[in-house]
Amino acid sequence: MKNVAFSILVIVLFGTCKEKYVSPAKTSPTGYLVVEGVINAGNGATNIILKRTMQLDSTALVYERGAKVIVEGENNTQFNLIENAIGNYNISRLNLNTAIKYRLNINTSDGKFYQSDFVPVQTTPPIDSVSWKQDSLGVHLFVNTQDPANTTKYYQWDFTETWEYHSPYISYYKYVPVNTFNGLKYNFTFKDPILVSFDTTIIKCWQEDNSKSIIIGSTVSLSNNKIYLPLHFVPTGSIKLAVLFSLMTRQYSLSEGKYQYLQKMKKNTESTGTVFDSQPSELKGNIHCVSNRQDPVIGYIDICQIQDTRIFIDNKQLPNWNFKTSCLQREFEDLLDTITFAKAQGFFPTTKAKDPILGPPPFGFPGSTYYSTLECIDCTLTGTNVKPSFWR
Repeated sequence: MKNVAFSILVIVLFGTCKEKYVSPAKTSPTGYLVVEGVINAGNGATNIILKRTMQLDSTALVYERGAKVIVEGENNTQFNLIENAIGNYNISRLNLNTAIKYRLNINTSDGKFYQSDFVPVQTTPPIDSVSWKQDSLGVHLFVNTQDPANTTKYYQWDFTETWEYHSPYISYYKYVPVNTFNGLKYNFTFKDPILVSFDTTIIKCWQEDNSKSIIIGSTVSLSNNKIYLPLHFVPTGSIKLAVLFSLMTRQYSLSEGKYQYLQKMKKNTESTGTVFDSQPSELKGNIHCVSNRQDPVIGYIDICQIQDTRIFIDNKQLPNWNFKTSCLQREFEDLLDTITFAKAQGFFPTTKAKDPILGPPPFGFPGSTYYSTLECIDCTLTGTNVKPSFWR
């Protein structure tokens, strides 16, 4: 009887706690302003990105166009940022005076005026090194830095990764549509009938991606001002390290306020989602809507000299990387019917790497000619064939 009563109690407790929750928070029809970026006091560029908050069921990013963005000093100096891409406001170099404070002014196209607090220029020590090690799981990358002057206590890092990759198969041929009595057929011919060579512009490409997580560190509780932290991880077999990989790491010194702001943001975005996680906390930055003090703004402006360093990792340095492509190729059997079928299915002619065709195949039979999907032949469908200026 006690077990029955306990079961009923459990059903009542857990069966009645599921109710639809309607948030009392009201979002602006156009979203609140989001300000991302750091004012670079050194020789490099400053990029400020302006966006708008979105509804919970929305996936499309909304960028703030046509704004006027100015870096203003306490001595009334002003630097205008230019919108060189949608929502991205840029200036190539500032070289700010480290003895005075600066703030960011934003006039949006809807007539609102936003302003950050005045903040000092902070000195960022150089990055000691970015190191890596390989284990059975993949390649782990670490950032190493220190500040002998002991002036920087709070740090942030981000990175851009770039990798070279090659098309698994090459193609000497191209399709030629032929109108016949029975309808459209497809034949193929050499892409270069004179040299009988393949298209070299679609076999070597590059991709890049930016860091997504918030990477921060502090030496406040440490006995010396040195930091060694995990930065990135590439799993074994990834295409990123199939040929040549590069990582550009950037280091920022932070104010204590910006560090605490990023701590809360990291907790809100990376450590919530279950009943056991801490609840999201309110983000209070140092940017305000002067036109309407009740209008929230998301963002925190700091000013520092951005330090960076680049490393390369060659696949030859990685034993047993075991990159395997998912691409497949099949051999032609019948010249016209197979090509027509392959074209209709999105397949394109290739040549087997170990047995390339250097001359016309025998009449009526394509010899050792194969076909595969276009993505396995043309790498420009997933990347660019323009070699980066820094590539070695």
